[in-house]
Amino acid sequence: MKGRKAFMKNYFSFFILFILVNLAAQAQSESLFSNYMLMRSVTNRSFVGADKAINAVFCNHTSFLGFNNDMENPGIPVTSAFGVDAPVEIFGKKCGAGILMLSDKIGFENNIKFDLSLAYHHVMESATLGFGLSLGFDNYTIDPSWNLGEMDDADYSDYWASESEDDLIPVKSPSAMIFALGLGAYYETPTYYVGLNASNINRGEISRISEGGQEYKYSYYAAHFNLSGAYNIALPDPLFDLQPSAVLRTDLAAYSLDLNATMFYKKRHWAGFGLRMSPANIASFTLLFGTELINSLLVGYALDVNMGGIGSAGGPTSHEIVVSYSFNIESKRDMKYKSVRYL
Repeated sequence: MKGRKAFMKNYFSFFILFILVNLAAQAQSESLFSNYMLMRSVTNRSFVGADKAINAVFCNHTSFLGFNNDMENPGIPVTSAFGVDAPVEIFGKKCGAGILMLSDKIGFENNIKFDLSLAYHHVMESATLGFGLSLGFDNYTIDPSWNLGEMDDADYSDYWASESEDDLIPVKSPSAMIFALGLGAYYETPTYYVGLNASNINRGEISRISEGGQEYKYSYYAAHFNLSGAYNIALPDPLFDLQPSAVLRTDLAAYSLDLNATMFYKKRHWAGFGLRMSPANIASFTLLFGTELINSLLVGYALDVNMGGIGSAGGPTSHEIVVSYSFNIESKRDMKYKSVRYL
């Protein structure tokens, strides 16, 4: 029995360590959004104020819902974002301003982000070139408490000590405020666009004082970059448009690539299919649906199904819903309905 308990103790220790390592790696990565085409001003801050409207967008992304266990709080990743942006004029130049609030929870880590963005849009004869700057703060908190729920056959409560034997593992709930700097740029024509965004280029650090009085410093976020683009293909039937799009995300150590194809009907309703790939062999396919409920009120939904890697173990799915509204501030609108391509 003692041998079995020792084996189970080592098994659970390894399992928890494995999960912690994966959660930490995920928590230090940039938030992934499947409906990135509806959230251009969120994923690339140079797009703030690019439209002739005040835009508001809300998104909630919940991952790995197929993982079922006995924990009351399994720690599945949940990301929520809310952003507002509007066009402004500065010294007679076309600019934009926006705010972004984002909550990112995974495992025992919670990140609350807030930033302000300013962008300049240089309008040319047949294209627009934009540059953006974002300044903000990330509030990072970790809760080291554990709850394994009801355990049969043995009491494992002694495995989770109230005091850590490792100074690097916090016992209490440390919190830190981190300054974050981002840059972005885009080039857009009536048929295509390409954008590049860099976040946390200053590589914010957290410092923590251990129980023994020693200070530990470590980088919280690596700098992240994403390159995105889309191309609008006019079909023989004028009621339909086809739009292939892609986004490449990287921290220069790992990457993920999204490839999507979306069909639009009357520029108000859409459905699409996507594929997400990464070098860790974690692949997923995405189904996209959306509609314009009323003029300028858009609702989008994405279903991600994992096909490989850790995601396939529990057959999990990820769900994402996006709601956006645009309030046109011009007296005359250029068109009755605005395509979701240009949100």
